[in-house]
Amino acid sequence: MKCDILIAVLSWEERYIKGLVKSISEYNPDKVLLFKYDNPLTAEWKMDNYKMTKQLLGDKLVEVEIKVQRPEENWFIFLKIFHENCKGKKVVLDSTTMTREAIWLCLYNCKINGCQANYIYYTPNDYSGDWISRDPGKPRLLYKMSGIAKLGAPTLLLVTTGFDLERLDSLIYCFEPKLTMVFLPNSNNERNRENSKRCKDLLKRKYNIELFYEYSPYDTEASFKLILEKLQQAENGGTDSYLDTHNIIFNSLGAKTSAITLFNIWLKYPQVALSYIPSKEYNKEYSTGIGESYRGKIEF
Repeated sequence: MKCDILIAVLSWEERYIKGLVKSISEYNPDKVLLFKYDNPLTAEWKMDNYKMTKQLLGDKLVEVEIKVQRPEENWFIFLKIFHENCKGKKVVLDSTTMTREAIWLCLYNCKINGCQANYIYYTPNDYSGDWISRDPGKPRLLYKMSGIAKLGAPTLLLVTTGFDLERLDSLIYCFEPKLTMVFLPNSNNERNRENSKRCKDLLKRKYNIELFYEYSPYDTEASFKLILEKLQQAENGGTDSYLDTHNIIFNSLGAKTSAITLFNIWLKYPQVALSYIPSKEYNKEYSTGIGESYRGKIEF
């Protein structure tokens, strides 16, 4: 499939550059928008991949600097670059090494600029056996995607989880929701099962959370249906759904495809809010290799 614009975020991970090579071959874009976070802690790690990216793309490359500590400025950077380059175009979003915030900013700007948007996501062969990210920052709602608050209504926090339990814990602590729904990956991988068990044990003990569900993070259609089914249920045998009775905040800490699922639900129910919680530190050995690819179309 030919596309006009391919969008990616620069990373030190092996799957970034290997995925970029695959995507260039498959989509043959006229232009590649490469967003680059100004994070001094990872700048040196990215240099080899950056050099290879420049050699691979030549004059097709459009570099866009974005600021880790300035999300309010990034909003206008995304707004400007999409308006100048993507209006009415066929766009492919390589979500592999994007932050969830970047994914949502890209998709929002695709929507308002009338783009035909597709996404692709490459898994790694494996993740680090040690920690992946840590030292979470303060969670924030996304501008223009922060929902419509009901005065006096309780808060429901819905999270798709991954390996970072510290961020999940911080998220719940900061938002103090009355109710939390936690969606765990339905993986047969031993590490994932152990992580899900630790997640349940922590949240039951610390926050008395009981609403745990298993979902397929890479199957965005099935995940969409499952999450919506749970949100459309009524609390304690009532007649109104959670969508009617609660202020709902979404957060994705699982596979990047789960962020796309949550965005698709936000498109249908813009009264819900999308939230992002950053990490201040990443493991250089975050992942190894490149694995399977998952792709789909966004229906605005």
